[in-house]
Amino acid sequence: MKEKELLDAAESGDLSIIRKYVIDEGLSADTMDEHKRSALLKASKHGHKDIVEFLLEQGANVNLRDNRGTTPVYWAASRGHKEIASLLIENDAVVNYPDDRRWTAMDHAKSNGDKEMIAILEEALTTGKTA
Repeated sequence: MKEKELLDAAESGDLSIIRKYVIDEGLSADTMDEHKRSALLKASKHGHKDIVEFLLEQGANVNLRDNRGTTPVYWAASRGHKEIASLLIENDAVVNYPDDRRWTAMDHAKSNGDKEMIAILEEALTTGKTA
C-alpha cells in the first residue's frame, strides 16, 4: 500500500508524500509497480523536476527499465521535458536504450520535431551516454 501511494505521488507530483515514504518510512527510491515502472520513471514522464531531483539525491537508479524497456530519460524525451532529460543525462542516464518496439528517446524527439531535445540527446551520445 505504501509503495502504491509513493508511486501515485511520483505521477501526480506530490513531493511531500514521496519525502514521507522515502525518508520517514524507509522505502526505496527505486520502488516500482507491477510493470517495473519506477517512481523516477513516473516523475520523469509527468514532468515533475523537483521529484526527479529528490529521487536522484536519494540514490534512485537512473537507468532502471520497465517491462517495455523504457527508462526515465526515454519518457522525459518523448514528453519534451528538456530540463529533466538534461538532469537525468548529467546523472549518467543511457540515452539509447530501445523499448520493446525498438524506439529510443531520440526516435521520439525526432518524431516530435523537438530540435532542442534532439540536440540534448545528440550531445549525450557524443559524450558516451550509450549502452
